[in-house]
Amino acid sequence: MLNKPYKQPDVNAIAQLLTKLDQILAGDPDKMIRQLRQLAKVVDRLVPYHDGHIIRVTFYSLAIGMRMGLPQEDLLTLEVAALLHDFGKLGVDEATLDKEEELSSDDLTEIHHHAERGYHIISGFSKLCTVADIIRDHHEKFDGSGYPNKKKGHDISRLARIIAVADAYDAMTADRPYRKGLPQKTAEAELLIHSGTQFDPEVVDFFVNHVQDKKPDIKISLLRKTFKIQRRKPRANSQNGPKANSRKTASPGGANKPQPSNLKK
Repeated sequence: MLNKPYKQPDVNAIAQLLTKLDQILAGDPDKMIRQLRQLAKVVDRLVPYHDGHIIRVTFYSLAIGMRMGLPQEDLLTLEVAALLHDFGKLGVDEATLDKEEELSSDDLTEIHHHAERGYHIISGFSKLCTVADIIRDHHEKFDGSGYPNKKKGHDISRLARIIAVADAYDAMTADRPYRKGLPQKTAEAELLIHSGTQFDPEVVDFFVNHVQDKKPDIKISLLRKTFKIQRRKPRANSQNGPKANSRKTASPGGANKPQPSNLKK
């Protein structure tokens, strides 16, 4: 998986956390999240231009999920999936991720494989099968033009649709060495333009119109406290870990518009 010249302490940190992952998943949910946040921070440090991307996407995803009124079990699954959603990027050539010029078709193919690569790694843990599916599908698009399997509409899990919006918003608003991030209102306008094509309209509506504070420097623990979200202790006979809610919602379609341009996903 690690095909780049990573520093040994980083490799050791990832290996140690993965080795203990089954044990972590079987323990207290709050401790599990703290450990996964450590793993996410290592990945953010190793992937070019991430610089806190995973933590911000987790914040945005939880803010959307809470505003949508998702049950606590789904919020836990959403948080775990958001923290692990870009794990597969560790296998992408750093030179490809570092490119400032337009990416070639080969570059795009390599980057697109990160969703499946993350799926194959995470699906090896029995308690994370649902999370692995979300990781695989977080680049699927509402109109069926995404990757890796061109899923469409509500065939894409609701939690993957939430992470897709959070991921795109952060990609647009984060600064890169070769460009400044877009202002909040401009990024929100882009989400609305592509609502119904790239993104689930319901998720976009909740993010743009109901998540008022889009400042990821606020601690996620404070976000949970604001919405009175509490962790539930895992049931002793639970074998499948956090699960996603399969409830579907009807969402209006949208006009077929161009994709947001040149975002390295």
